[in-house]
Amino acid sequence: MPLGGTSGVEGLTPVPIGGLKVKTEMVAGADGDRTALKVSFDKPGEERRFLALERPLKGMPTGTKAVAIRYRLKIEGAEAVRPALVVFEKGGGVWYKVAAPVEPSPEFTDGRLSVASLAQAAFSQDASGQIEWDNLDKVWLGLIIDGAAKGTFELSDARLTSEPYKPTQPLRVTGDGPGVWTVSKDPAAEGTVTTPNEGPDGKPCMRFDFTFPGGRHMFALPSTIVPAFDLEGYTALRFKYRAVLPEGLKGLLVSVVERDGSQYCVEPPASAEWTTLTVPFADLKLGGWSRDENDRLDIDQIGSIIIGTHGTAKVGGTGTIWAADIEFVP
Repeated sequence: MPLGGTSGVEGLTPVPIGGLKVKTEMVAGADGDRTALKVSFDKPGEERRFLALERPLKGMPTGTKAVAIRYRLKIEGAEAVRPALVVFEKGGGVWYKVAAPVEPSPEFTDGRLSVASLAQAAFSQDASGQIEWDNLDKVWLGLIIDGAAKGTFELSDARLTSEPYKPTQPLRVTGDGPGVWTVSKDPAAEGTVTTPNEGPDGKPCMRFDFTFPGGRHMFALPSTIVPAFDLEGYTALRFKYRAVLPEGLKGLLVSVVERDGSQYCVEPPASAEWTTLTVPFADLKLGGWSRDENDRLDIDQIGSIIIGTHGTAKVGGTGTIWAADIEFVP
């Protein structure tokens, strides 16, 4: 079902947003034989802004699973750009979805925004606390832009679809670099995280050097925050690692952690050579020291990743863990 007009883009109009200059035009034949809505924008400030296009929407058809778009993005200067969807209910309910960051696209490309698990906006006024699809009033569709930027955003199609959402590429948890890591450990253990150029092909990676005393159980757990991505459609954690551990330690402790602290874990063996590990979310087990109200990993609640180790070293000693290319995969 087209979101606006026969092609899905007619009738979409820009929402006035402070700090964002916008001009629109319809361009015939921009995408093959398709007409595109071209949005030229200039955002001089560093603050976050929503380049939003509005369309009245009187409810969604039963079975709608996503908004499918076809777009081209040319942009200079932005720190990050994320597709976003906001739906407004009559009476004040407001719900939103923010997708993973996208890169500029010199050619038209396909994208999707899932309508499952929409979050309620902080300023929303909805007594029921539940989205009511037959009570919608309008929709905003566009881009969340961080940092000063200017460019063009062209839409040649925007449709509601019953096809399930599936990401088309992996999602890097740490962005372009090795990430920012903190360490939780037993007070008797020592440990330091650095990010040297010691990863595969000499690229930056997480390096964790630690020392365990012998004869007693220890833990040392470097972790990195997972940004507020839309994780629907991702099915596994994948990363590269190598590790040299003190005698007595069996391997790593890798945990996917929900925002409430629930930890779902796997314990792969150490490897002196770089190894790629892919762990389906379905194979992760709730840690015996952890608790969860529903005893299942809620993908949309993932807040951090731990790549560390635990166990009892026979006589004590030092170890090192390296990790790189941490990503979620469809």
